[in-house]
Amino acid sequence: MVSKKTVLIVPPNDPEAVLISQIAKKLEIPRIKSNQPHGASLDKEPKILQKIREGGWKRVVVVEMPGPKTEKRLREKGIEVVIIDHHRYDRLDRAVHPKTGKLLPSSLEQFLKLFRITDRKLKAAGFDPKLVKAIGLMDRGYVWELMKVGYTKAGIRKVIEYQSELMHSVRGDMRNEEKKNQLAREAWEKREVWKKFFIVRAEQPIEIRSRISLIVALEVGKPTPLIIEEAGRGFIYVQESDYAIQLFKKFGGFTFGMDRNWGYRNQGKAARVTVEVVQKFLSFIL
Repeated sequence: MVSKKTVLIVPPNDPEAVLISQIAKKLEIPRIKSNQPHGASLDKEPKILQKIREGGWKRVVVVEMPGPKTEKRLREKGIEVVIIDHHRYDRLDRAVHPKTGKLLPSSLEQFLKLFRITDRKLKAAGFDPKLVKAIGLMDRGYVWELMKVGYTKAGIRKVIEYQSELMHSVRGDMRNEEKKNQLAREAWEKREVWKKFFIVRAEQPIEIRSRISLIVALEVGKPTPLIIEEAGRGFIYVQESDYAIQLFKKFGGFTFGMDRNWGYRNQGKAARVTVEVVQKFLSFIL
């Protein structure tokens, strides 16, 4: 049984985080749900110190919400802070184990281990353990991790459908999602080829990265180097390459997917990182 002195802080902004939140609710693990989108930070969470104080919690488990300042303040107050994460951020490496230096598993896998959630407990709570584990594998290394353990295309589609169900549970009306899927398809059809990469661009302020990744997984069927620019949102990504760490060291941003993928968000007055800027940098190392 989970101690009532422990609270989980999670932003249900992707399938993995939604599932973590749902499991926590079913197992009656105290939780604070953040409404922040991707890029969530404990330092930006409204009244979080007040909520923790009022809850009387002595142990805080934070899922993918890096916030060094708030983490420090909590520890100074004698509160234990446990980090669940597997990404690299600007000036903050949470992709590897601090002692072994090995890449960490997905946040869902870490969550299940930390709270000792067995298949039996998942079944009793109404979850399919195989699907739960598949979501963890997807977040760790995307479709390619599922393929490694023997998933067929039909099995992969089932996992993807489950991901959609998870997001539907927090987004509600999914009609707008179909429009985004269509825009992603149009962007893919207009893709450019540069060296070993496909370049995909979207001017609209929508997220296409995950949708492009899905198209590639189901239609190309193998890890494919991509440069994806979401100009309307200010994001740029380089996926399925050996250069994620070098890009991270050069520009900052974040890594994901076993350090095979890199992303950067353009904001403020800093010089923009565009496709052309990335191409110029990669030209020196390709």
